[in-house]
Amino acid sequence: MKKLLLSSFAVALNVMAYAQLPVSTAPSNKTVVLEEFTGIHCGYCPDGHKIANDIKAANTPGKVIPINIHTGGYATPSGSEPDYRTAEGNAIAAISTMGITGYPTGSMNRHVYTGTAITMSRGVWAQYATQTLAQSSYVNVALQGTLDVTSRLLTVNVEVYYTGASPASTNNLTVMLLENNVVGPQSNYGNYNPTQINADGTYNHQHMLRKVLNTSAMGEVLSTTTSGTLVQKQYTYTIPAQFVNNTPQLGNLELVAFVAESNTEIISGAYGPITLSGFAYSKDAQVQTVTSEATVCAGVLNPKTRIYNNGSSIITSANLTYNVNGGTNSNYTFNGSIPPATSLEITLPTITFTPTTTNTLNVTVGNVNGAADQNAANNTLAKSAILLTTLIDQSSFMTMDFTQDQYGSECTWKLYDEAANTIVAQDGPWTDLSASGILLHSKSFTVSPNKCYRLDVADAYGDGVNAGTGVGGYKLYGQNPPVALITSNGQYGKGESRWFKTASSLSVDKINGLSELTVYPNPAKDMAKLNFSLEKASNLTIAVYDQLGQLVQTVSNSQFNAGLSTVEINTTNLNTGIYSIRIDAENGTLTQRISVIK
Repeated sequence: MKKLLLSSFAVALNVMAYAQLPVSTAPSNKTVVLEEFTGIHCGYCPDGHKIANDIKAANTPGKVIPINIHTGGYATPSGSEPDYRTAEGNAIAAISTMGITGYPTGSMNRHVYTGTAITMSRGVWAQYATQTLAQSSYVNVALQGTLDVTSRLLTVNVEVYYTGASPASTNNLTVMLLENNVVGPQSNYGNYNPTQINADGTYNHQHMLRKVLNTSAMGEVLSTTTSGTLVQKQYTYTIPAQFVNNTPQLGNLELVAFVAESNTEIISGAYGPITLSGFAYSKDAQVQTVTSEATVCAGVLNPKTRIYNNGSSIITSANLTYNVNGGTNSNYTFNGSIPPATSLEITLPTITFTPTTTNTLNVTVGNVNGAADQNAANNTLAKSAILLTTLIDQSSFMTMDFTQDQYGSECTWKLYDEAANTIVAQDGPWTDLSASGILLHSKSFTVSPNKCYRLDVADAYGDGVNAGTGVGGYKLYGQNPPVALITSNGQYGKGESRWFKTASSLSVDKINGLSELTVYPNPAKDMAKLNFSLEKASNLTIAVYDQLGQLVQTVSNSQFNAGLSTVEINTTNLNTGIYSIRIDAENGTLTQRISVIK
């Protein structure tokens, strides 16, 4: 058996699941090579990921090889999002008989099972995987690699053995570098693949194509394909610090090799283990990142830190201390697993402190696996310039105007009392529009003085409400006439959080203790109901105005008793659009937005 020379600190990854050298010379059946074409803005792609992984888990380790290829429009990043596309992946997708018509879709050994296209829908992957695994193969593949974590040089040895002669005139050997647990954005994972969600709402991408190690995306032509032939190849590749704009985790890399007839009809393939070498220490935990909310509210932070394992031993425990502005330390003991050359984000318990104008969060990792860390130089990191919340609401009566795009079913918002972590108000999801466009949803509520609030806005698809299907957004205001406290143009991707405080003394509603102001349904078609509550009887004028400020309907001009009141508003004769319901009293005016849709 061939062996590779390793340093004194070397780690072999997942050896039992991989085909190591030497290659088997016994006849065997085919393996499944499932190339899944996917993206980060593909609503059903997480379902494809789960189906592929379920097929892999249901079979003997190493017999099913999923490869996730990010390509096409759904893989195009937006703004600062990572780019997971590769030139090789694009070339594979462009094979003339691939026939990609939608995402996710998959190629099962690049074989045409039905129709004229290689790719097929995820619903039949399991069926054809079983069929493929039952077929005999005339070739076996095995490979293994070693990666020096200091030089980042990857050396891969591959062996191919023909137990029978290839019927094709040309065979190609393709060697791929994949990566697991790539943390990034994804659409709709909560509905289809929740096990891959991280604590911070990101997604773990698996089996992601990073590089084809041959000189061509279609592999390397094998000169001899007769029965009894042994082919041996070696490849070297220096892992870059970044693939486009995202950093690889060396410990999450994996190798795949397969033999195909020309550039289609894959016969068989294998995973290969990567042995890590070149570590300077066995115990070396690095504080890689420190994060928290963008602002401080109520002297509370919910800190997170990412710990990277620079050592050759798996980190199973570590002691963490942290503080804000050099104050009293908080302590946390991590127990889990961080394999060599990988990282893990850890959510630390909430810390309270006295905030200043700008604040610094400090995190230090101490003992590792019950003993001192052997490299103290990378044990401490700080997150500075954490600003004190400057948004102050002065009114007890607030309104959230949320304008959806075409896909209202993806949109939600929630307002939390941050200290109690309770929901004060919320709205959405809403009904989708029949075409590209916008629709306003307005909701009013009351808040308490001297509190911190967090507004969470989410989009299930991950593209906000201003990405080509309507120019949506939102505005949270707390005074009349409306003065915006928080605004957004709707380009918030998967979602965002915003914080504000309320003043120690809030202005009242200006209308005799009016509260619980709601309009339902909103949007309305023919009729809407205005509900409100008064602390004492009041004379009120209720009227509807258009966007130009012109009166279009007087609803009521009378006295209302203390307590809950309901007023019906006839919207039958109103055109589709946005209107303001204005309530006038002796001591003030309030407005509530309403959408009318026909």
